[in-house]
Amino acid sequence: MNALFIGTYRQDDGWGLASKDYLKAIGTKINNITSRPLYLGRPSDINDQSINQYENNLYENYDVVFQHALPHCISINKKIKKNVALFHLETNNISHSDSMYILNKLDEICVASEQEAKCLKQSGLVVPIKVVSIPLDVEMIENNRSHKLMKLNNVLSNTFKFYTIGEFNERKNILDLVLAFHLAFDITDNVSLVIKSSVPGLDTNQSRKHIEKEINLLKSRLKIRKHYKQELVITDRLTDIDLIGLHNSCDCFISSSLGESFCRPAAEALILGKTPIVTDNTGMRDFINNENGYIVNSKKHPVIVNNRPLSDQFDIYTANEYWYKPNIYSLIEQMKKVYETYKKDRKAYQKKAEKGRSSAQQFSYETIGNKICD
Repeated sequence: MNALFIGTYRQDDGWGLASKDYLKAIGTKINNITSRPLYLGRPSDINDQSINQYENNLYENYDVVFQHALPHCISINKKIKKNVALFHLETNNISHSDSMYILNKLDEICVASEQEAKCLKQSGLVVPIKVVSIPLDVEMIENNRSHKLMKLNNVLSNTFKFYTIGEFNERKNILDLVLAFHLAFDITDNVSLVIKSSVPGLDTNQSRKHIEKEINLLKSRLKIRKHYKQELVITDRLTDIDLIGLHNSCDCFISSSLGESFCRPAAEALILGKTPIVTDNTGMRDFINNENGYIVNSKKHPVIVNNRPLSDQFDIYTANEYWYKPNIYSLIEQMKKVYETYKKDRKAYQKKAEKGRSSAQQFSYETIGNKICD
C-alpha cells in the first residue's frame, strides 16, 4: 500500500508535534509513505531522518491520503481511493461550519476523543469516525523518567508543586488556575505553582512580563490577604527531554482548559505518575478518571473570545459553538484533595500515580498505528 500524508509536522507548536507523531505511528504499519508539510503556524527546523525519508519518497499512485489539518483545510483528492482526515476539535457543535460539506465527502475521519466523535455526529456528520488517541514517543518518555530540571528544584525545593503547561490564551484558562490556587492555599501551606507558558507573538522575556503582570493584576483584585505566594513562570523554550524533566520535577499536573481534544502534557503527566487534575467533558476524560487522576466539574459555556487564533476566514471559535468551563470551587476542592492525600495517605497517593504509569503503551506509535490503519 502507498500512502500520502499531508500535515503540520514541520510546525513549531502542539499541532506540529501531533502531526509528526501521527506520521511516525502510521509508519509502523505502512512502509511506503510520502509526506508533504502544511503550514498553519510557525515553521520549525526538524532534522529527523525518518521524516526526511518520507519527504523524499515518491510513488506513481497512492491508495490512501491522510490529512492532518483543521477541518476547514481538508480537501478531497478524487484520484486516491481513500481520503482520511485526522483533526482535533477544541469546541462542540460545528453544524454551522462551512467545513461540514467537505467532511461528509470523506471516506473516514479520525479524532482523538469520544467527545469529538459525539460532537461530529450531533453536528450532522454521517461518514465513519474512528477515535484514535494522539500518539506519544513513549520510548523517549520511559528513557527519561529520572531526568529533572535542577534549577526548578533548587528554587522550589521541599514544596508540593502543582504545575501546568500551555499557551497563555483564553482557551487554556490559566488565570482561573491561579485564582483557584490562591483560594485553596495560603502562605503557610507548603505548596507552589509552576506555570510553563508563552504568549503567541511575544518572545521569552515579553511573555514572562505579560504573564506575571496579568497574574499580579488578578491577585490585586482578590483582596483576600496581604501576602500571596509567588508563582514560578517559565517561558523559556524547553527541549522535549527538558519538558519531561519539568514533569519529573513537579508533583501534580493541572489543566484548567475550557476545551481540549487531547492535551499532550496531561497524557505525559499521567504516564509519569503526576496524578493530573483535568476538566470534565473534555477529551482528557478518555484516559484520565477518578482512579488515576482527579476530575473537575464543568458547565457548558458559549465560545466567545477576544483574540482569535486564526483569521476570520476560518469559522471557528464562534458563539454557535460551546465548550465546558471548569467550576472554580470544584477545582479548589480537587487541589486540596490531592495535597491532603499526599500528606496524610501516601499509599493512596502512590496507588493513583502507579495507575497512571501503567497506561503508557496505549499511547505508543505501534498501538496508535494499528488503530489508524486497521
